[in-house]
Amino acid sequence: PANRFSTETKSVDPQYAMMKQLTAMVAKMGDLGGAAEVAATTGIGGDDGERLLLRPVVRAIGTNVSDLVEVLCGPGNASLFLKFGADEPSNNDETNEESNGGDDDAMNNENNEADTTEASKKENKINASQQAGGLATLLLSCSSNLPLQTPSYAALTLGVDVKAPKETHGGFAKRCVDLGLRLLGRDLDLALECTTINNGDTASSNGTNGENGTNFLSEEEQVARLKSKEDERSHAEATGGSGNGSQIDAYYRTKLMLRYFAHLATIGTVSLEDGEGSLLSVLETLVESASRAAHAATSGEKEKSRALSRASQLLASLVLSTIPYILSVAGAGALTRLSEMVEALETNVVGAQYSSMYDPKSGPLSILLKGELDDVDPGGAMDEEEDDDDDDDEEEGSDAPAPCADTLQDLLRTVRKLIVSCDDTASSSPTRFALLDDAPWKTLTVDIASATEGGMDVEQNIEKVPMSHEGEALLLDLIGSEEELRCKSIPYLLSIENDNTDNETSVEIRCRSLDGIIFGRLAIFDLPPNPNDSDSDDDEEDTKEGNPNLQSYISTYSLIDRFFLSDAVRDVLICHRPMVSDAGAERNTAKEVAEQIWAVSYLFKPPAADAATTAADATEGDDVAPAASKSEAASKGIEYGIIETILSLLVQTTPTNSSAPSASPLHSHLYLSRVLLELTKLQPTLIPQALVLAVSGMFQDFLPSLTPTARENLGAWLGFHLVNTGGQWPKAYWDHWAPYAAVDGGPGSNSRGEFIKVTLCSMASMSSGGAVYVVEECLPPGSSLVQSVFLIGKDGDAKEEVSAAERDLIHRLWNTAEDPDDIRTYVISDELAESYNMEGKIENVDKSMHHPSVWWRSGLAIRALFHPVQREKLRVDRVTKKAFKEQQSNDVGDNEGDNEGVDNGMDDEEEIDETEDLLADMSDAISRFKPVILAALARDADAYDSIATGKVDDDDLLLAGEVSILEEMSKIVPYWDLSTMNSLLECLMKERILSGLAVARWALAEDQKGDGSGVRTHWWKFVSCAFRHVIRDACSRFEMSKTDLGGGIGMIVDDVGQQDNEDNTAKEEAAALRLEEVLNSTVPILKYVMERACQILAACGSEKKIPLDCADIVEGMKRLLCALLFHFNSLVLASPSPSGGGGDGSVSNNSILTASNIHKGFASMDADGEKLALMCQAALDSCKGEQGKRLLQSLMLSMEKVF
Repeated sequence: PANRFSTETKSVDPQYAMMKQLTAMVAKMGDLGGAAEVAATTGIGGDDGERLLLRPVVRAIGTNVSDLVEVLCGPGNASLFLKFGADEPSNNDETNEESNGGDDDAMNNENNEADTTEASKKENKINASQQAGGLATLLLSCSSNLPLQTPSYAALTLGVDVKAPKETHGGFAKRCVDLGLRLLGRDLDLALECTTINNGDTASSNGTNGENGTNFLSEEEQVARLKSKEDERSHAEATGGSGNGSQIDAYYRTKLMLRYFAHLATIGTVSLEDGEGSLLSVLETLVESASRAAHAATSGEKEKSRALSRASQLLASLVLSTIPYILSVAGAGALTRLSEMVEALETNVVGAQYSSMYDPKSGPLSILLKGELDDVDPGGAMDEEEDDDDDDDEEEGSDAPAPCADTLQDLLRTVRKLIVSCDDTASSSPTRFALLDDAPWKTLTVDIASATEGGMDVEQNIEKVPMSHEGEALLLDLIGSEEELRCKSIPYLLSIENDNTDNETSVEIRCRSLDGIIFGRLAIFDLPPNPNDSDSDDDEEDTKEGNPNLQSYISTYSLIDRFFLSDAVRDVLICHRPMVSDAGAERNTAKEVAEQIWAVSYLFKPPAADAATTAADATEGDDVAPAASKSEAASKGIEYGIIETILSLLVQTTPTNSSAPSASPLHSHLYLSRVLLELTKLQPTLIPQALVLAVSGMFQDFLPSLTPTARENLGAWLGFHLVNTGGQWPKAYWDHWAPYAAVDGGPGSNSRGEFIKVTLCSMASMSSGGAVYVVEECLPPGSSLVQSVFLIGKDGDAKEEVSAAERDLIHRLWNTAEDPDDIRTYVISDELAESYNMEGKIENVDKSMHHPSVWWRSGLAIRALFHPVQREKLRVDRVTKKAFKEQQSNDVGDNEGDNEGVDNGMDDEEEIDETEDLLADMSDAISRFKPVILAALARDADAYDSIATGKVDDDDLLLAGEVSILEEMSKIVPYWDLSTMNSLLECLMKERILSGLAVARWALAEDQKGDGSGVRTHWWKFVSCAFRHVIRDACSRFEMSKTDLGGGIGMIVDDVGQQDNEDNTAKEEAAALRLEEVLNSTVPILKYVMERACQILAACGSEKKIPLDCADIVEGMKRLLCALLFHFNSLVLASPSPSGGGGDGSVSNNSILTASNIHKGFASMDADGEKLALMCQAALDSCKGEQGKRLLQSLMLSMEKVF
């Protein structure tokens, strides 16, 4: 391809090209897909007994490693490939990350920065990457970024270490271990967000600071820097979203580096248990650090305690993830030490005191509800009433949290079972997951010459013996010395009880989130059968006859197998995800991710019943032909485990249109949807069937128990998937689902019906043909779903009556160039009142300010202003109706007269220009006719004030008028079209026609006191949008006030921005004032929302099941608070200057404020988690039903966790 940085033609350095080729070979050396293909088509194997115990794919990988070792260490090549230290060029950026495009923090890059500070120069005075050499750097980059190939890199380390020329290039394994320890220490600090705080100075992090100093470089230098970072993730991706992109990458690199060391310990290169520097000692150090952090989290300042608690859980996850990879070589003493580690973690971190964020009872990120929704049955029958009552009885007696609500709890359970099985020598292996004991290094051999005397002659025989580590096992020094401190976080945690904050330099752990590290669990398919349950045999046989692959997954994949399968899929999704560098270079695609996920199918051994057959075949020498069939048998049914994992991630993704980005890469709805789509294309005979069964099972068994957000995510994914697969879905399912969508009870009356509506509306919004495409291409002809979803409440033929006054106003606004001031005068005139017909309008008997008749001018103006939106809505309704009738007529073979009413409904006025940009036109119109709307509001308010009895609060009256505007909007914009609604809300708030509080009152149906039957389905998304606008507006007002001070705070802040570490007091004052301005604007809305939510929940009279509107309230409050915290982090904590990185979710390392300041600010205004929980506590006394009390208690616990 053309050089994007220069038009000049440059010659390619031969050594550079060679290293690029080497990079590709090392990256693909352990590729499972390629190795499996080789093993299936060739006779890889041998007569050696130990090699025959290895799976064919492992033998193929071992052959690749052996061949590569011969090339690297061959005569004349060692001096080229194994250079290190002084012989190694300092610039290896082009070669150390090509493997996966994911290692965005290569050690070399730190020495290439033109603007490196003196402090960082001192910290990085030793170029560890240069000392280790290019091959070692490349090998460690691959091992920490390619999760399915770690054993192959341990094998390569052994092979090169043994076969490299000892005199000139010996000690390769030691160089790899030394560099790995440096990388491990660095990534631990990044994962824990360890920050060094100098007394009187701002905080500095071990992470990158983006493009600091680029403004002082020439254009050519900036281009050169971008080119050097082609293989790094862009700054926006590394710090965007919730700001923890770098933390997530560092966690997975740390996890894989520890796995790499575990493999080296299995080989014998690294000491497993002997000495203070053994691998077990390192793990014990991490366990001790986690325990101390968990203990320190029980007291002290709230935000610091939460950070330490998250740090302890992260360290526990790292240790527990490493233990399974050393169990195969652990003796009795090592097993005892490992058991003590697990017991310590269970006691101090993940035991009874652990409260999962995904716990259905109290978790703010829960996937499942604590109970079932009170769904309206489509047929009115109550066939399952007895079962429901039994479930409720069980529910009342079970207040304990779910045993495995998240992946950390599942990991603890899995490791505990593995250790117990190791103690029981008589039992077989509890897992078929082969990556735990795959050993490609066992295929490596060395030639040993043996002398044989025969008379006077001595013959030399060459014998091949298994390769092993030569010399003593290496020790691991994670922390380093005071002169060369490799890791800051672990020493800090080990001494946290003696922490002295008055030191000149102190360390702080700011672990803000575990999103992307710990996930919720959702078991979609049946659990493995209980061996003691004799009744399960008949059921298994019935299932086997219908779907042998599903039966194979259910019966042969144990809970341990399923955990490792899911963990491997998650590792692949993170480490292989597509990336774009700051230079615009792209790495990886969704298709490549899908291929890597399917490669997990090569990581399972045959079931126990087939293992004996495999061993017998191997003994008889029958090892070549059946290789492919054996692999297929070993992974039979794995597609159901893959689908189960990805769908469980999909339901917990960040909802769309929530005004907040994805919390992590695995919380990206679009990314996971694309991967599932590519998997469908990759395995068209397996994945589609698994998807259908998974969705149908979730529809029948899970939807009433899923949270509203999880249900919405599932529906949105299915809509995306069907649009991109030609709408292919079994007709029987559409027919079965149709009655649920037709339930008469309004939006939200049936969880299954809501799921169907979300699915179909998602399909309509993502296809160019809209609803017509869904009707014509996806749904069965004549399906009642069209009437239930797209044509609900419409006959499709007649147009709504429009008064003469409204038609006149529409003409003035849209068909003439009349001045807005003239229109404003007309709207508030008595002439309009005389021409507007009030007959047939509902009389305002109670004289309520919320009555529509009070705001008739405002409603008239809004309807006229939003006429294009209404016109588009009617047009879509008509063409949908026409398509539906055509489908019906084609289905019955009778076309006569079906389209007459549709054609008569279209007139010339409704013709729409294809180039019309509706939202752009509406944005311009709202800005242009803002005076008209405000004048109408003021005139209506004056009219009501003149007839009202008693004193009227002007603020309440104005809010009632703004709510009336939103009510009119909601009648015009389709309820499912959130994008349009949010865009119009933004425009109206930007023009100051609406306030954030008015949006909250409208979304929560303030005019309907008591229950929440009128609450908008997506209410929290609208309020989140309002919060974002209010925060931005407050920040803008503060910036303008600084300018108006004429050299006051504004001048101080501007001067400080140009000077380093001067006048910190002025900076802190300005930041505090900015935060105070934002809090004053947002806290009143937050308190109102909380009070209204408690009011609705207290009015819930249900005793057994959860009403849908109440579930929406609880889930919405949890999501709203998470979104609010993100808005504060991205808009308030971030630097206000354009170059400071604000607005993208990232927090500048030089930011004066921290998350602790935000929480203290909310606490000072009685709006922190504890105060909000007290509101829930106060509402408990007025609860009308048992479910209302449970929901308030659940919301109360969630408030204390998240806010």
